[in-house]
Amino acid sequence: MASAVVIAYSKLAGDVLAPFRIVPVQWAILQNCSRTEGATATALSQVLPVDSATVSRNVEQLVRLGLLQRQRLERDRRIVRLTFTDDARALFPEIAQRMKVIDTALLDGVTRDELEGFLRTVQKVKVNAARYSEQTEPDDPS
Repeated sequence: MASAVVIAYSKLAGDVLAPFRIVPVQWAILQNCSRTEGATATALSQVLPVDSATVSRNVEQLVRLGLLQRQRLERDRRIVRLTFTDDARALFPEIAQRMKVIDTALLDGVTRDELEGFLRTVQKVKVNAARYSEQTEPDDPS
């Protein structure tokens, strides 16, 4: 059931995002960067449901597209912040508006209580998945 929702959303989002040459995971990265100016790839991999390698690949693509830029902190050169370029600032509102149309369509007839219950359930599943993942990681041979 959950996979059907993800597939439907991904298909619709992919169609909306295609003219901008980005995919849904890249949109999620941009959304997070818009909320937290100067997010790091590490922080993104903790909040997005994809692994750090996927985040890194997609951040690199967004940099190549001219939507994100990397900035090293002066006080700690190891930390690289991701910030919007002028192009991203210009495009973001238009993309957000188009994506809102999808959200509205998909949530048609869903009450606020139903949505909140769904989100609580998803959060519980996410916590359970993380706990399960920790329990099933291979033992350290050293």
